[in-house]
Amino acid sequence: MDLGYSTRFNELMSKGRMKPDLIELSMCDPPRFGFQPDPNVYNPSEIGFTEAGYPSSQEDLISGIVDRTKSYTGVSEDFDVVLSNGCGGAFAILAIALKGMSVGIESPFYSPTYEYFRRTTDLWYVRCKPELNWDLDFELLRKELEQMNRPGALFFVSPSNPTGHVHDEKAWRSLVDLAGEFDQILITDEVYDEMSFVSFKSLLPLAKDIPVIYMHGFSKVWRAPEIRVGYTILCDPEEKCRPLIEDIKNISKLGFGVNPISQMQAIRLLRESMDYRRKQFDEIQKRRDALNEAISNSDNLSSVIAGGATYQYIETPWNDWKVCSELLEKHNILLSPGSACDSFISDKFVRVVFLNTIDNLRHMVQCLDSLF
Repeated sequence: MDLGYSTRFNELMSKGRMKPDLIELSMCDPPRFGFQPDPNVYNPSEIGFTEAGYPSSQEDLISGIVDRTKSYTGVSEDFDVVLSNGCGGAFAILAIALKGMSVGIESPFYSPTYEYFRRTTDLWYVRCKPELNWDLDFELLRKELEQMNRPGALFFVSPSNPTGHVHDEKAWRSLVDLAGEFDQILITDEVYDEMSFVSFKSLLPLAKDIPVIYMHGFSKVWRAPEIRVGYTILCDPEEKCRPLIEDIKNISKLGFGVNPISQMQAIRLLRESMDYRRKQFDEIQKRRDALNEAISNSDNLSSVIAGGATYQYIETPWNDWKVCSELLEKHNILLSPGSACDSFISDKFVRVVFLNTIDNLRHMVQCLDSLF
């Protein structure tokens, strides 16, 4: 099985992105498709260097992140904030800190989670199934935890990359109960939280006394991946895993920091108009809806409609790697094979990013539907 950023996967992506007339339906950076931050608050040319050398943390940025997190999620407990060079830097920090631990990652998984954690942790899979509309199989999760019977961590992404599933409050509460019963730390990546098309609830205010590592950044909701600002919130109200929390904070100082200009841009982005941001997300939802309208008219394709983020799995009657290769060769369309993100599901799913134009999304469905 070719999982994550395998040689086969990288060759497919590299081959596609060499094409000048490519219809890109695998790339997930919003600015590439016209979704930009509010120019009233974000103008890189207006900010110059204010300091030299190794970057320090801007207290204004930290306090802004704290205010935004508390107001948006509803969490009331105090927590620590660790800045990182994008979410990739945050994953690297966690992979080092969690070395040797048992870590269950939600699958289909976010590939960087897999790529970082498989190198340092005892990695296993918390399964989300298509027959459950990509929700968690809690019965199977309980059996896995009973069999392992040791402390560890469970990692989730909501809204999900790659399926677009959004965990609801009931699912979060069930996970909190299991985490308490089996001595598990909960890790949640909610980088797409505001980009949700259904009711969204964060894990943070529901975790009670369970330690939570919460990941976010400015690449998606604020649509500024180029500034490379990620942040991790460490919430451990009863200090159950204080040594781990301190280790994460110390590791973050080993060159994973954020340059001063990016920190200053992030401070500005925190002031972005919610109306402006919402209009951007409404346009993304229109593209999702157009994609699903086209799928509904197909005799060969089916899909669970994404609840959030910019991703969705489409089920076909054909092998996913062959589908992606044929679409690229015949129509210059780049999709991702779904089985690269899950070792258990069948090879009939492809992942589409619905940030491209409505016309291109409809064209993709038409080409995919008539491929074989």
